[in-house]
Amino acid sequence: MDEEFDFRLICEHLPMGLFVLDAERRIRYWNEWLAEKSGISAQQAAQQRLEDLFPGWSNERFQSAVGQAIDYRIPHVLSQALNRLLLPIKVPLSEHYGVTLMQQKVSVLPLSGSAGSHCALVIIQDVTETVVRAAAANDVMRRFREVSLRDPLTNLFNRRFMWEWLAQKLKDATRDNTSLACLMIDLDRFKRLNDSLGHQRGDEILQAFAVAVMAQLRESDILVRYGGEEFAAFLPRCNLQHAIVIAQRIRQDVRAMAIADLEPGTVTCSVGVALYDPQQSPKDAEALLREADQRLYAAKRGGRDRVCPDDDGAVTDDGGNFHRG
Repeated sequence: MDEEFDFRLICEHLPMGLFVLDAERRIRYWNEWLAEKSGISAQQAAQQRLEDLFPGWSNERFQSAVGQAIDYRIPHVLSQALNRLLLPIKVPLSEHYGVTLMQQKVSVLPLSGSAGSHCALVIIQDVTETVVRAAAANDVMRRFREVSLRDPLTNLFNRRFMWEWLAQKLKDATRDNTSLACLMIDLDRFKRLNDSLGHQRGDEILQAFAVAVMAQLRESDILVRYGGEEFAAFLPRCNLQHAIVIAQRIRQDVRAMAIADLEPGTVTCSVGVALYDPQQSPKDAEALLREADQRLYAAKRGGRDRVCPDDDGAVTDDGGNFHRG
């Protein structure tokens, strides 16, 4: 009797949940911690099954662990990461991280009862705060990484993101035998505009230009601020002909727009087009960008406000006609 009293006294003061299930899966013991957290008293829990206390409750993994503890004396631990929780106990925490119920680590241990009967001792540890802190830390890291991969002025992806993304997309293109187009886009005579209008207006031009280009791209495409007034657009599953069409639309829209409240035609751009084709000209990311950059400068040499899609210095005019630089 003294041993039983000591056992109960200790269990009542432990900062964790403890309950005992017999072979019929009925509750033989329910400690004060559980009573406080669940709102179910020991008297209410006595001789009940968990599904009686929590309508709709079901947990095959736990029931199996209890069976093995009682029948074969095998202990089990049910981690929070895999099982999340055993009992639906509400917690007074913010739902910002999607946590409304106590997250629990559960241990199921064999326990010998009176007259040689076997039971299962279930220990519940509240790991909610740990889970919430981990979620908060992951959120901070995710936000930090997202910020580190964005250009602060235009909110476009930066070169750091570009290299990671492009390496994977080229692998995908090789695996799927599809092409990927790269458009290297540069604002014409931007330094002159920036110097004459001021850096604030220059920033407004870059921001408005980025919006104009994005309007011509698909959801699967990305636009990167490559540096200064130079941008790179990447179009997965896009052939050369379609890439030229997109490049021309970008060039024409930019020239027709009153970017940063300037007269239409004040801001223009030149575009170099390169294609990754695993069948014809497989190349790495650096080679693809170098090829697009070379064609961009060919478009500049051809008179600016042009699209150059080949190595011979051909540029296209508004009618889509090719001219040699």
